[in-house]
Amino acid sequence: MSSPYGQQPYGQQPYGYGQPQMPMPNQYGQPYGQQPPYGYGQPPTGKPHEVDMTNVNVSNNTKPIDDFKKSKIEFNEKPKYQDVWATLLYLLTLGVTIVLGVIGIPHINMNNMYSTNDIKKTNGSYSSTSSGYNNHHYGNGYYKRSASGKSFTDIVIMIGASLGAAALMTLLYMTLVQKFTGKMIKGTFIISIIMNFVYAGIALVFKSFILGIIMIIGAFLYMLCYFFWRKRIPFAKVMLKTVTTVTKKFPATIFVGFLGCVVAALWYGFIALTLVGAITYIRTEINEGAAYVAYVFLIFSFFFTSQVINNFVHVTISGVFATYYFRGVNEPGTNKIEVDVRNPTLKSFNRAATTSFGSICFGSLLIALVSTLRVLANQAKQEAAEDENYLLCLIACCVECILSCIEDGIEYFNIYAFTEVAIYGKPYCQAAKDTWTLCKARGIEALINDNIIGNVLSIGALAVGFLSVIVTFAVGLFIGIKDAAALSIYGVIAFLIGCMVFSVVAQVINSGVATTFVCLCEDPDALRQTKPELWEKVRDTYPSIVY
Repeated sequence: MSSPYGQQPYGQQPYGYGQPQMPMPNQYGQPYGQQPPYGYGQPPTGKPHEVDMTNVNVSNNTKPIDDFKKSKIEFNEKPKYQDVWATLLYLLTLGVTIVLGVIGIPHINMNNMYSTNDIKKTNGSYSSTSSGYNNHHYGNGYYKRSASGKSFTDIVIMIGASLGAAALMTLLYMTLVQKFTGKMIKGTFIISIIMNFVYAGIALVFKSFILGIIMIIGAFLYMLCYFFWRKRIPFAKVMLKTVTTVTKKFPATIFVGFLGCVVAALWYGFIALTLVGAITYIRTEINEGAAYVAYVFLIFSFFFTSQVINNFVHVTISGVFATYYFRGVNEPGTNKIEVDVRNPTLKSFNRAATTSFGSICFGSLLIALVSTLRVLANQAKQEAAEDENYLLCLIACCVECILSCIEDGIEYFNIYAFTEVAIYGKPYCQAAKDTWTLCKARGIEALINDNIIGNVLSIGALAVGFLSVIVTFAVGLFIGIKDAAALSIYGVIAFLIGCMVFSVVAQVINSGVATTFVCLCEDPDALRQTKPELWEKVRDTYPSIVY
């Protein structure tokens, strides 16, 4: 008898890399359109199948065949392309945006970006008349550092120090999270409470009483959360420790997150130039109405592509964690977990870029529409305030608030919807329905778990950012930079770089937590069959999720 995972039960065929590759599922799930035999988060009919460990012969790699009966997983070797219309719509939007960029960017007036009096050409090389650059010679490959910290060499050293410090501090923080998970969860709660009281004290000193009161309320809310959620901390500890271990096992997931940041940064720069150039050109050559239409379209295109990039990264990472959950098997007699899929990150990337890309575009489209409407409402509010039309300003403010809440809700909902897409290869509507069922059954648990782990990551981002600033300051002083303004600018840049680098890892952790949680809710028996030790930990810390 073959197990639902495509490998023979123990005792018939040993597990290992020497075996033929198991067929890929439709991203590890049920056949398309088939519903699970019971609702997500609901216990199956009858008592869950118990593993009788006394019948397991570790030395002979044997295991009862019945251990593989309960899992719902059936693999589909030929997943279908989902929501193709959304892919076509996205490609059309991207194509029109590129056309507007090609038309508009060449018409940007570059002469307004700098003054011709500031740069003079002397003897074939360029030098600046600004006092900060008098000692730097460009064109001969030699760059001299100065106390101002504005030379090319200084910039490279300081930015490099910021990146190096951010990467090192992120690695250190995640190592601490992996080794001292429980203490880090409790410690970050305490730090959050202290920080809120500190912010409140600073606000009250500067006579910002409303902000101070809000911070005090926030501190007490953290205390209440810790009091009511402390029973969930052991489960969050297991989840966080497991996810960080998987991230360490598959470091390519971090590369995917970093690649997403780079692509997003390039997109932001392109859309900014396109917005300036295209609007100026259309307003001048056509009319104001066409320019406004182009403006609204480019705002929509900005949000659409930004969401596609973020969600593409999430789906790719979620696929890797689903591979680990279903295909990673604990070798008998050891704590080593082997995954029989080679290059799981690349395979997950390919699925996200092909069969699941339409679903990614569909979900991203919904957020892009709401975000665009929110921006227009904000613009209407500002114009009404300038015209002193207070009634219209109030209405626009209420609309903006409602749209902002809807946007946040859809974004949070989509994390789990796209997780369903990544695991099972579902179309977006089906994934959304199943996610809603999951939210009704396990919504509170998911929210609590996300907040506990999210607090650890939020404090980590701040810690890495501030430590990067300290290291960058130290490097600046070491190389002789004495300009306080330059050091301040480098400090701000270092903080942003630190937060950005940590956010890459945090995104991987968040995607892993969401994926593992969904897999546990929908098929806890798969974990029992492949990783019994981890299943025991989950059962001990959160028994209702496995029954």
